[in-house]
Order: sequence, then structure tokens, then C-alpha cells
Amino acid sequence: MILTLINRSLRKRRQAPARRIKPSCGFPARLGRTVSGSVIFISDTAPHNTWRYYKEQSRDPILAYAVELTGTEGGKIKGNLYELDYEKYYERVKDNTLAAGTVTLVYEHGTREQPADRRFDGYPDPQLGKFERFKVQPQNPEALQFLLREEKESRDKLKPGDFKEHIAALHEGMIDREARRIVADMKKLSAPNSPDKSHFMVELSPSFMRLASTKDTERLFSMLPYKTLAFSQIKNSYGTYALIGKDENRDRQIKKPRPSVRAQLTQDKKRTAPKKAAAKTKNHGLEV
Repeated sequence: MILTLINRSLRKRRQAPARRIKPSCGFPARLGRTVSGSVIFISDTAPHNTWRYYKEQSRDPILAYAVELTGTEGGKIKGNLYELDYEKYYERVKDNTLAAGTVTLVYEHGTREQPADRRFDGYPDPQLGKFERFKVQPQNPEALQFLLREEKESRDKLKPGDFKEHIAALHEGMIDREARRIVADMKKLSAPNSPDKSHFMVELSPSFMRLASTKDTERLFSMLPYKTLAFSQIKNSYGTYALIGKDENRDRQIKKPRPSVRAQLTQDKKRTAPKKAAAKTKNHGLEV
């Protein structure tokens, strides 16, 4: 699952380390949830509840990012992408939750303000016309602005990173975690569990399969330490499974992966590239 904070002026606290990423290609196409960074601290709002849900009620691995929108260029939105430490940012949100104060109802021809605890619907207003959206304000707006300024100051100090290298590292980490999980789950099985009881089998994680390319699954296969390994679908099941023979030795660790072609090319490029002076500019564009 990928969680993305988005705002025109996203901020992040000093105590929650992040790494600034300088993108060199488009925004990742496969996203999970996108939430407003300026509302995430306000209790009982959708952004706040979404951010806390994946820590408190889900076991999904989380990748968290912040997008800072800086303007438009040639009809395209531009901005900066920041990697967040989800665990620490969750604590940041939980420890600094602000009570909601008012809700501004925005209509076609005007607005109306009401207490946050009063229910409202999306019906048209006789005087103001069609309902368009609503905005939640905290009881203490100054406290929210302080939090957002603190995050902005923290992000401004971050050094640019390389987007392609970051994506490559994500792929390697995703495959490594899946391989370790499969090996650990194979060890937990007390008896062959395939339909005909001739194989041990573990389902490949659906979240991994949604994101993995063919090359990713091939690399996963090469990291698993089994001689009789096969990836296969099972009748009357929607998943893909790793199967090994019932006599296979399951007391093994994952194979040490050889560097991927992508990683090798990156290292070769670093070794042969001439040294450059550090960039002085801080605002790097991101098309989203």
C-alpha cells in the first residue's frame, strides 16, 4: 500500500527523518491512497483516519510519501516528492491530533459555516445552489499552522536524492521481503498442504503480485532455495502459489541474490562518472 500526502505546501517535523527525492521521471502510476497533508492532523477527518487505519487495523506494508506542489508548467503540475517514515509519521499524527472546530460548506454561489459535530448532507442549498465540497478547520488554527511550518522547515533541509535509484531499491527490497516471508512460512508448515497432499505450498502475497513485473517474479524465484520449486495456480483458487515437493528440505535460508542488471549498471555508472560539484539549487521539478 502506498500512502501519499499532498498539498501546496507540505511539511514534516524534524523528529521524523525523511529523504528528499529528486524525481527524474513521472509520478508512480500505481498509488494506494492520497490524503491532504494540511488536514491530516485534524481528528475525525478522512485523511486523519486513513493515515491511522493502516497502522492500527492493517498488516499491509506501507510506503509513505509527501508531494509538495510548487506550480504548473506547460499545463502540467510540478512539485517535489519526499519519502516519509510511515511508522514515525504515524506517531507524529497521533501525538499532535487537533480537535475539529468548524466545517465550511462550499456551494456553487457561496459558503456556510457550522460546528464540526453537526451533521450535514450534500444536498443543494435553496439560496447558495449546488453543494461542491467542505473544508474542516481545527479549534486551534494557530497550532495547525505551527505544525505545518515545522514540517516545511524540516523538509527544506533535506538533500536531493535520485528517483530511479529509489525505485530500483524499492523493487529489490520488495522482492527480498517476499522471499524471506515465503521461506519462513514454508518452515511453519507441519505437513504437505497442497490439494493432493504431495507438496508444501505458500501463496505469493497478493500485494506483491499486484506490483511485481515478470522480471520481479523471476528474481523472486531465483532467490528461493528449493530444488523442486514451482510457481503455479491452484484449481478453484485465485492466487499464485510457491510449491515444493514434500521431501524437499525446508530448513534453508534465501539465496544471496546476485546484483540485478539495473543495480550493476547503476554501480558501473557511479564508478565511471566524473565527479561533479554539488548542486546549489533546491527546488526540483516533479510532474504529477
